[in-house]
Formats: sequence, structure tokens, C-alpha cells
Amino acid sequence: MLALLRNRAYKQAIIERLNGSDPEASVPNGGRTQQLFTMALFAVMGRVSKLDGLVCEDEINFASSIMRQMGFDTLQRQKAINYFDQGKQLNTDVMQCVQDLLRVIGPRSELAQLFLRIQCRLAYTKGELRLKEKMLLRDVAEVLGYDKAEFLDMSRDLQRHADFWQPRRGGFLRNAYRVLQLEPDVEDGEIRRAYLRLMSRYHPDKLIRENLTEESLRLAQEKSMAIRDAYETLCGYRKAH
Repeated sequence: MLALLRNRAYKQAIIERLNGSDPEASVPNGGRTQQLFTMALFAVMGRVSKLDGLVCEDEINFASSIMRQMGFDTLQRQKAINYFDQGKQLNTDVMQCVQDLLRVIGPRSELAQLFLRIQCRLAYTKGELRLKEKMLLRDVAEVLGYDKAEFLDMSRDLQRHADFWQPRRGGFLRNAYRVLQLEPDVEDGEIRRAYLRLMSRYHPDKLIRENLTEESLRLAQEKSMAIRDAYETLCGYRKAH
């Protein structure tokens, strides 16, 4: 019980960043909770990516986008990469990582749900949830307190809305322009204007005041996450070129 009460400020900040309600939330040191969350999140992502034998560029880009959303510095990013690489190794017990995480976030918590939804989104970067990935994520869901039916409902919900955030042919760069409703030759300033316009439209805090359903709010969170990721992808690409 005490473990669940520790590092509440960290948990809240990470929730706000990952669900899009406050993408710029300041993240305090999360101690043991931060270590276990980062380890489990990226180790499982590594395992999901490697299940078919090949980690594709879109999976790497998706993992990088989550690092950006969590506000990682260089050292934190390298640790996450190491956990991802460890997760790809069959001798790494990723389910133990999830069980250790459960002790500090609790079953069926908001952070547990975000953890599972991120893993499902990663699995869909290849277009569909394949059998091996489904079996692994169903086990992860069970550890986090969700039964088979709830997991399948969640995965179907994400599949229905995958068109908004799932990379199409051409990968993350083309998808980023699509999400922001822009053409590749736009000026840099137009990218930020599109980002602010769409975030204003889909920000969950605004939609809460409109008394939307829980599913609609969840979709808004997914869209705001995709908008922020698209914006950061294009800014990073243009700065590097």
C-alpha cells in the first residue's frame, strides 16, 4: 500500500504527458517508481517489436516518440534504449518487469491503462495485432488487472481509431504531415500554427467541459498524443536538415 502512495507527483506528471492533457508538465524525480515504469515500458516494447523477428523503423520511431513525450534527457533516453534492447532478448523476463511495476502503480490504475494502450499502439504500427503480440499483451493486461474481454475491447477500440495515428506507407514523417493536415513543403511557422490549432480542438481538458462520453474523451487523448508526436517529429526532422 505504501508503495502505491509514493512518487504521486511523478505519476501524475507522466499521466498528463502521455494522455496529452498537459504535454509540457514538469516531471519530478520519480525514484523507484520512475525506474520501474521506464524499465517495464521499454522492455515490453522491445519484446513486442521483436516477436516477429524484425524490429522495423516505425517501431523504433514510435518508441522514440514516447521518449519525447515523457520528456527524457540524454541519459534517460539511453537508459530507455538499453531497456528496449534488453526486452528484445528472450532471456529477459519482461513479465517480471510488469509485475514489479504493478506494485508501485496498482492494478487498473490510469497509469496501468496508459501502459497497456501504448503497447497496443506499438503493435499496430505494423498494421495489425498479430497472434504472438496478442498473446503477450493479453498476459500483460492480465497482470495489470484487465481480463481477456477488457483487453480485446481496448485493442478493438484502438484499431478503430488507428487511422489517425498509425504510420502509413512512407513511415512516420509522411504520417506526421498527415496528422497535422499539412503538405511537406509548408513553411516552418505553419507547422506550429497547425499544431496549436489542432491541440486546441482536441485537448481533453476542453472536451471534458462538453460532457462527452468516456470513449470520446479517450479518443481525444489519443488524437492529442498523435498531434504532439507529429509536431515534435517534424520539428526534429527540420532542425536536422
